[in-house]
Amino acid sequence: MLKTHVLFFALILLLLGLGCTNINRSPVEEGKLENEIYSSNYFKLSMNVPESWTVDTLGKIEKKATAAEADKKDTVLVANLLTIYQEIEKEEFKPNLSMIAERSTLYPELKNENEYLVHVKKQYANLNPITSEIEKTFLKNNIECFTFDLTMTIQQMTMNQTHFALKRNDFYIDITITYQTEKQKQELEAIVNSLKLN
Repeated sequence: MLKTHVLFFALILLLLGLGCTNINRSPVEEGKLENEIYSSNYFKLSMNVPESWTVDTLGKIEKKATAAEADKKDTVLVANLLTIYQEIEKEEFKPNLSMIAERSTLYPELKNENEYLVHVKKQYANLNPITSEIEKTFLKNNIECFTFDLTMTIQQMTMNQTHFALKRNDFYIDITITYQTEKQKQELEAIVNSLKLN
């Protein structure tokens, strides 16, 4: 059960082209979880985290500019801001949410969040997922974002995802929810819809 959970998160990071490095903390990754609310001063956002959910990752730099780029060596390129999952007794699959920030300079050819999600969809192409069209939508707090759904099978386990993309501080923020049932989707969407931008 844990093996499948770890494999899934490793796959998500691999699909996004991330390479973990052991480096010092940066303002980009700073975030805190207090009173069931995740918040980031850098991105000026907050989101509810249900008490019963497990925090897998809280503020972790996944990629930064290489040492060869001396003037940019401390520039964070990708950060895993938050990953949470719901432990379901006797179930191998764990519904989960991840929020990843990717600096827009990584993709100079992309003009907006819609094009960013086109890029994200391409990262899943080798898994032959069934994907929906990218649509513009508004979350409950009148936050504009772009979204798409996909269905894929990994190790004979079928799962669904919904990606939400918005832009903050020259970063694309990709909030991804992964679920198997409509009830799980609704619970995850409620967390996404608690997002607030300060």
